Amino acid sequence: MSGRVADRLGLIYDPDKVINMQSANKQVEKSLGMAKNIPFLFGDITVYLQVHIIKDPAYDVLLGRPFDALTTSTVYNTADGGQTIKIRDPNSTRSAMIPTFPRGQKKFITHEVEEGFQ
Repeated sequence: MSGRVADRLGLIYDPDKVINMQSANKQVEKSLGMAKNIPFLFGDITVYLQVHIIKDPAYDVLLGRPFDALTTSTVYNTADGGQTIKIRDPNSTRSAMIPTFPRGQKKFITHEVEEGFQ
């Protein structure tokens, strides 16, 4: 996750839990730290992820193999270049289909917490 998004969400992370991330252009950058057990909501499925924070990557959030393994994800491709991802709730039998979007067509949605809501 980008540092900008982590800051916007108010995530707390451990600066002692760092990894080296290699980007597509082969550059290696040390993470800023790791946020533990962060809830990600996909429809009615909540998945708790360990999130590495990267200073200024080319993405907002990058879900990789640990996410794929946890959710036993399946990617469905269509002839027109479309793509949908099916995930399974690791704690139940529920599943969800997640649409994807071409690069540059971000769908970033946050829900504001109401004042006084706990």
